[in-house]
Amino acid sequence: MGAGRVIEAVADAGPLIHLAEIDCLFLLHLFERLCVPQAVWLETINRATETRLLELGHISRYTPTQAEVTRFVQDNGLQNLHSGECESLYLCRQINIPYILTDDLAVREAAKRLKLTPIGSLGIVVKSYRNNLISLNQAERYLLDLHDVSTLFVTRAIVELAVEELHRQVKE
Repeated sequence: MGAGRVIEAVADAGPLIHLAEIDCLFLLHLFERLCVPQAVWLETINRATETRLLELGHISRYTPTQAEVTRFVQDNGLQNLHSGECESLYLCRQINIPYILTDDLAVREAAKRLKLTPIGSLGIVVKSYRNNLISLNQAERYLLDLHDVSTLFVTRAIVELAVEELHRQVKE
């Protein structure tokens, strides 16, 4: 995805939940505006409290009609995905935002088929470092915390690759 701030993204529940679990919702300031569909909001409200999300100040909530989402799901063969995931993909297409925040492999694959760019929790941390929002030490700690503290299903090997990528950037 390269360096540079992403102006807008649509969020699925995973990154909101996982970043909240490691007390890093502030990393979402990487985005100027974050769009959250209603199904995702309802899924995350218990884990990442409404107050903490709203305090970010750049969250826009959307409630798509069920009929539109159902048609989108059928037209794009997304029946295997959950409602929040479907609403997130639909919202990206509906309001023309090419970035979707998701940690789910099936959603990442669907996003790519729909010509969208998925960004996961690890990617948010790396991109925050690249944009000088956090230090190298913080980025390393947050990547490790995503594995050790959060409920994100990610192997240690993948986290270590992300940490290596951070160090490669320092040398360049």
